[in-house]
Amino acid sequence: MATIAFLGAGMMGQPMIRNFLRGKHQVTVYNRTVEKARPLEALGASVAASPKAAATGADVIISSLTNDEASRAVWTGKDGALQAGLKSGAFAIESSTVSLEWVAELSELATAKGLRFLDCPVAGRPDVAEAGQLKIFAGGEASDVEALRPVLSAISKSVMHLGGVGSGITFKLIYNVMGAIHVAACAEGMFACEAAGIDIAVAAEGFSTGATGSPHVVRHSRYMAENKHEDPVQFSGRMRIKDVDYGIGLIESVGAQSVIGHATRNVFAQMVEHGMGDHNDSELIDTLRIAHQRAS
Repeated sequence: MATIAFLGAGMMGQPMIRNFLRGKHQVTVYNRTVEKARPLEALGASVAASPKAAATGADVIISSLTNDEASRAVWTGKDGALQAGLKSGAFAIESSTVSLEWVAELSELATAKGLRFLDCPVAGRPDVAEAGQLKIFAGGEASDVEALRPVLSAISKSVMHLGGVGSGITFKLIYNVMGAIHVAACAEGMFACEAAGIDIAVAAEGFSTGATGSPHVVRHSRYMAENKHEDPVQFSGRMRIKDVDYGIGLIESVGAQSVIGHATRNVFAQMVEHGMGDHNDSELIDTLRIAHQRAS
């Protein structure tokens, strides 16, 4: 079993850590707010005071954080993981949804320290993470991906190797832009039905069981119809904007267009404008209602 340093015990990190522990791995956790990591001690994890302390001697170092800034801090800060006494040939894994530019920079920094770097962003909400059913989009050397599969199997149902370093996060960002588009389209369609006098519970069934019924539409149309949203918040409007911003930047950097991506970002920006940026993304329909009322 592997000795794992896990950096970030947030909504996604905690269930991933629990599954590594269930898989009999030895896990040391660092989280900026130490109290959030304490419940993991009862399950067998150790809690470190710094990323450096967590990473010292680890076989695998994994981060699961909010954005570039948070990731940079735990890897390269004064007491960052890359300042630790690192085991030569250990794995450095970035599983956060961050920018391609940061992944490329982190890869260089980790490789210079003798680490094997993989970008392994994950797809799935906290409930999927709890079930150990995440999808992992891996970028890096094929041999490194294969070597790490036994460890990653504790948290995932599939590991898709996309290519060299950076290909995992490239795919994940495009994937997340598409996901945000589905949610925004669902909110617009559901509210349009409501405005037209159609029972939105019936509309949700129609969208979910027809050709429009992607997993996002099935999930979100139900929440919108029932006006019952996830508690605690699983994926906020503000986080949608963050992911779409990274994704649009990536898409346009390769010369492709993201017309629908920009439109989707503008729709989610309404959530922030109406003071709902930290609400569930399914509550986007409520911001459309507000906008409609103001325009009436």
